Amino acid sequence: MRRAFLWLGVTAALALAGCGGGSGMSLVSGSSGSSSSGGSSSGSSGAANAVTVTVDGGPASVPDALFTSVTVCVSGTSTCQTIDHIQIDTGSSGLRIIGSVLTLALTQQTSSGTPVAECTIFGDGYSWGPVKLADVKIGGETAANIPVQVMGDAAYPTSTVPAECQNNAPPSPNNPENTVQNFGANGVLGVGSFVDDCGPFCASGAQTANYYTCPTPSSCQDATQAEASQVSNPVAFFATDNNGVVIKLPALASAVALSATGTMIFGIGTQTNNALGMASIYTVDASQGYLSTLFGASTLADSFLDTGSTALFFDDNIATCSNSDTVAPGYFCPVVPVALTAMIEGVNGTTSPQINFTIDNAHNDFASNPNANVFTSIGLPNTADAQSFDWGLPFFFGRTVFTAIDGKPTPGGTGPYFAF
Repeated sequence: MRRAFLWLGVTAALALAGCGGGSGMSLVSGSSGSSSSGGSSSGSSGAANAVTVTVDGGPASVPDALFTSVTVCVSGTSTCQTIDHIQIDTGSSGLRIIGSVLTLALTQQTSSGTPVAECTIFGDGYSWGPVKLADVKIGGETAANIPVQVMGDAAYPTSTVPAECQNNAPPSPNNPENTVQNFGANGVLGVGSFVDDCGPFCASGAQTANYYTCPTPSSCQDATQAEASQVSNPVAFFATDNNGVVIKLPALASAVALSATGTMIFGIGTQTNNALGMASIYTVDASQGYLSTLFGASTLADSFLDTGSTALFFDDNIATCSNSDTVAPGYFCPVVPVALTAMIEGVNGTTSPQINFTIDNAHNDFASNPNANVFTSIGLPNTADAQSFDWGLPFFFGRTVFTAIDGKPTPGGTGPYFAF
């Protein structure tokens, strides 16, 4: 789930995104970069079901954004392009690519012969573009002929965006995120708990500001979209290792670092490198992908674990920086670091040991470390949902976190769940 903020004057569109199938909205995450034949944002980790992932800021200097490279191919051919600095998002489902970095002519997805497009709503705006078909390759795994969204496709300019798409996006209207600069990324790889991005909600009938059929780009109408035709989590369509992902990031010696490198492993309990081991399983509800966070005297039932969020987001009375602060607008900025505790509870009733974390003064952290890209003690108020605790990327450092996909069997039971 992508969250939004300004950092050092750069618009980093890391916006709040809805969870996958059955969520009732199609939403996602990302960070910035340029397409290439490889890129520093990923590499082989030595196993076919694993890739190296990095937190290196990307070309837009976005803090706490987790990147990899993805290869897309014209379906059924060897005509391919590798795009680097695609952000990894365990809070959404589906691959979305900024049109300006995509050099391939992918096949247009159609419904009854009519081209399909999608409006994707984020916490700070929207993206708009056609749904196309591609073979998606990550590491040694391939998802063949799956729907992906091309955001900001040249054939679908801002003038073609349906008014309801703009008006349903906060702030409303006219905050498009269809370029690398505005989106803050070359794209986003949603590897969350669900197979597709809207699920039965969009399959049950035409929904406002979701899927569209477009006889021409300027004459799009709300449309029903079957789940099999929705933008989909590529992992669910791998031939093997297709029941979830594992994110492994190192523990860091300090709360601030120039960069960090870890591993994303495909599958849960399918290979020797993705065994659950002693990890505890925290099931999530199969509609929204939520579990609970026990924080203070509250049970926050709309919580989730999300690599696509670049901080910890929760409601608290910690002092914040002014929204006019040019370094850390709206971030928590206590006079001295604040030590806090919480616990995570699954729908299955499993409760984690106490989680200790610290919230620093984000202004001081950013201003004192202009070349750093990793900040493990930054947070923001969760203005979108006071009943939510968004465990963003800082939570993942020093942990091995499993995300099991809805309906997929694993040695720990059928997804969806998180485990760590």
